[in-house]
Amino acid sequence: FDEDANELARTRRAACSEGDCKNGGICWPGGVTSSTPPCLCPDAYTGTYCTNRIDFCATYSGSRCQNGGTCSNTDASPWYHCSCVPGYTGTDCEINIDDCASKPCANGLCSDLVNAYSCSCFTGWEGRNCNINHNDCPTGACLNGGRCIDGNGTKPCTNGLCSDLVKNYSCSCFTGWEGRNCSVDTDYCLSGPCQNGGVCSDGNSTFTCDCSRVDFQDDTCSSKIDDCASSPCQHGGRCIDGVRSFTCDCSATDFNGPNCQSRIDDCASNPCSHNATCTDGLRDFSCSCFSGYSGKTCSNDEPDCSPNPCQFGAACVERSNQALYGNSSLPLPFNDSFSYALAAGFVCLCPRGIYGDTCEINPNDCLDPATNRSVCAHASNCTDGLASFTCHCLPGYEGPTCSVDINECEQFGQPCQNGAVCKDLVADYACTGCPAEFGGKNCSVRLTGCDSSPCQMNEKCEALLLRELPSPAHGYRCTCKPGWSGPQCNETTLASFNGSTAFRVLLDSSKLSTTTDCTFELSFRTSLAHFDLVRLSSHWGDIRVGAHDSSLVLLFFNASSSVIGRADWPISHSLASTDWLTLSVSLTNGSATLSRSESGVSQLPGAQLVDGLSDSFKPNSRMSVRVGGESGSGIDGGGGFRGCVRDLRLVSNDSTLVASGTTAESSSATWGVCSRSVQCGSPSPCEAKTSSMCSDVWNDFVCHCVTGFGGLRCSFELPSFSLGVGGSVSSASFASAAGVSSVYGGDSWTIELRLVTLSRGAFLLLLGDPSDSATTPRLLVTIDHSGRLSAQLLHSNGSLIAALTSSDSVATGSFVSVKISVSISGRSLSLSVSSSVRSASLSSASPLPQLSGQLIIGGFSGASPPSTGGRSKRSLPVFPASIWAAMPSGVYLPCRNGGTCTSSKASCVCHPGYSGTDCSVDNSECSPNPCGSDEVCLERSHSANYNHETLPWPFNGSFKYETADGYLCLKSHVLEVSRLKRQNRLMLVYMKRRPMTTPTII
Repeated sequence: FDEDANELARTRRAACSEGDCKNGGICWPGGVTSSTPPCLCPDAYTGTYCTNRIDFCATYSGSRCQNGGTCSNTDASPWYHCSCVPGYTGTDCEINIDDCASKPCANGLCSDLVNAYSCSCFTGWEGRNCNINHNDCPTGACLNGGRCIDGNGTKPCTNGLCSDLVKNYSCSCFTGWEGRNCSVDTDYCLSGPCQNGGVCSDGNSTFTCDCSRVDFQDDTCSSKIDDCASSPCQHGGRCIDGVRSFTCDCSATDFNGPNCQSRIDDCASNPCSHNATCTDGLRDFSCSCFSGYSGKTCSNDEPDCSPNPCQFGAACVERSNQALYGNSSLPLPFNDSFSYALAAGFVCLCPRGIYGDTCEINPNDCLDPATNRSVCAHASNCTDGLASFTCHCLPGYEGPTCSVDINECEQFGQPCQNGAVCKDLVADYACTGCPAEFGGKNCSVRLTGCDSSPCQMNEKCEALLLRELPSPAHGYRCTCKPGWSGPQCNETTLASFNGSTAFRVLLDSSKLSTTTDCTFELSFRTSLAHFDLVRLSSHWGDIRVGAHDSSLVLLFFNASSSVIGRADWPISHSLASTDWLTLSVSLTNGSATLSRSESGVSQLPGAQLVDGLSDSFKPNSRMSVRVGGESGSGIDGGGGFRGCVRDLRLVSNDSTLVASGTTAESSSATWGVCSRSVQCGSPSPCEAKTSSMCSDVWNDFVCHCVTGFGGLRCSFELPSFSLGVGGSVSSASFASAAGVSSVYGGDSWTIELRLVTLSRGAFLLLLGDPSDSATTPRLLVTIDHSGRLSAQLLHSNGSLIAALTSSDSVATGSFVSVKISVSISGRSLSLSVSSSVRSASLSSASPLPQLSGQLIIGGFSGASPPSTGGRSKRSLPVFPASIWAAMPSGVYLPCRNGGTCTSSKASCVCHPGYSGTDCSVDNSECSPNPCGSDEVCLERSHSANYNHETLPWPFNGSFKYETADGYLCLKSHVLEVSRLKRQNRLMLVYMKRRPMTTPTII
């Protein structure tokens, strides 16, 4: 391919060289052969190099100029000029000039000649132009003295023939004249006979049209001259008709010349650069470029090195750079000769250690080839270079591979002072053995934070250096003893409780992490085995901590007050030992873990108590912590806490909150003291003969009395009593007295009694509000027809909450021990008969109100409703319909206070002084006091005031419902009532009807 292209180029350069062709000629554009002229000449020249002028006057066959015209050559088309003899005109002198066009014959006919004309005068006229009047009056023309008047021939028809008429004449005008006397020269051009711009010339008898200047011909220039009719344009050239000429448009052909007769070779000028091959086209050419070149003429050398494709700063060399070839120091192809076929692309001259077509491969010098591990020993990172590496040493190391440990003690010239010894560390040093009174980096700063003795209560003070530079800032840290807190140990965390006192702390979540787990811890000291200690409350529920039978108990409640977790942990020795015990509850990942220490000895590891707790048990909201005070928290219904608490903390990952006397929101506890005396010492405060044991309850004692005895010190003999003797129906009721906290209003209750009976299908007791308007739960205990004891906890509308039935009969005629316990917050009900215990869970998810109202005992007879002729059973209690529905079949509960029940059991007929649906309301006659200021008002319905010999009638006799209405004013008397203590609660007990024996309530 290269040889053919080079041969073609050499052939073209031999046929014609630039500047060889003269007079506007160009090198031959077509194929070159041995017979091909080197130059393509314009129309006026010929010869090898267009040096010979063509003689257009001599080359025409015959005389080019007609009618005697003289020919001369010119430098413009049509390349010659004819100089015509007078009388002729036109390109070739072919036109005879019309000399009559100017109408030179005034009174005659004009005949055109060559460069002349001749006039044929009308009669009476003469001269060259017939403009001379002929004298028609020769001498003697008129005789007899007449005067001759020349009349221009004396003929009326000047330019015509006269015809005599009768007293008139007519003229037949010669051609070219008109009018009566043929005296008017006819203008044949007046009608515009010459068309398409032809010039009209008026003659004697006609007109002539000069069409030489327009592209039309014939007498009136009406025929269009088609100069293209002979198809003068060759090779498909388009002929454009002109004015007596034509033009060939060769633009759509590959030819040129006046007649598109000459072939155009667009490659003739050798337009392609960089040895490219030219291909002739239609008035165009195309160049086939070698790779690496571009453009119409392959004149653009592609910039293979811009931008530089070589990496790591390598030099880029283009293959098309011919000046670099033949250099043996360069790589291929530059160490050989240049070839256009190999001119595309580039070569990267890579630095040492780099290779690849674009020098893109840089081996990682940071890795040891043998181990493929970093060459740097102690570096944060390594930077790979070009056949090199740089280790960025970690602080404290130096050297090319960071293998040298810098000895900062030597580097800083042994900086430690005051006897301290410098110890080299990594990127640092430390002064060891610094005296306690000095601090700072170099043990050079004397610590003054404890000079003012800021720690109170003789607590240990540790001087601190808060900042050394730019100037020392001193501080201190106080190590507080148990029971103290605060920066100066002057805030007490010790509080004592008497069973009803408490304090509360609000924990703000903004001071705690919102996602962290937490630990709640405190230390406490008590002598109780049953107590409610602490409650943590938030929107997610409660965590309650207390004790039951010397075991720590944790309860977890959700927001609906439902127990979702419970854990009990027996203590290794009695919880009521009065030793300090530390309790810690950790809430981590949905589980609770309890750990504690007794007498300062840690008991580890902690036991995991509850799993599956919600993540909501985290300090992610505002919480409150209540310590002490609250009775019946759901642990076992026990009383409030009696004892001491200290160092209550809530610890999270990033903060610690401590409860103290200054941080408590509300407090009735006593802060800063924890003093007590032994309550059950020797001698015992309890009667030795009537008590089985004395229980120390921190700041009080409880005597456990033997059967039949009661009172604070078991000194009061409790006689037994009977109900239903002789077939009568009787009952006893107990309620609270004014000024005493609600006896029955509480969270938990336990009723204990010893029972002997043979009754079946009988009512035993009711705890709660007996009226129809009750809003709180009620406890109902009955004896069914099989003699078994049944305990039912009912809603105020009578619907069942929970029920238990004893396994054995109580209607045996022998004494049996009965114990009934109910806990509202603990949601439990238990029934114990002798040694048999039954229990049930209160499954209701909604909170229950506390029990409140009366305790009513009695109604054992199981008799039918009283008949009209039978014994009155006026003391039999009557209850609302909701209670009737829960009674066993056959159990009859009549009206109270001696009221008479109707046969339908729908209503009661009450004695005067009583009211209510069951006659349970004792109308108050002494409120307001109707007596004088020095008198006491006694109501007749108060049965406790009867059988007193010192009082007037009716109080000196027995109580009767018939006389119970009204009151009596007395001067000065003191009414005494019996106080019964039941589980640390005072109950004011009174009887509406005097029972046969005194009731015993434990």
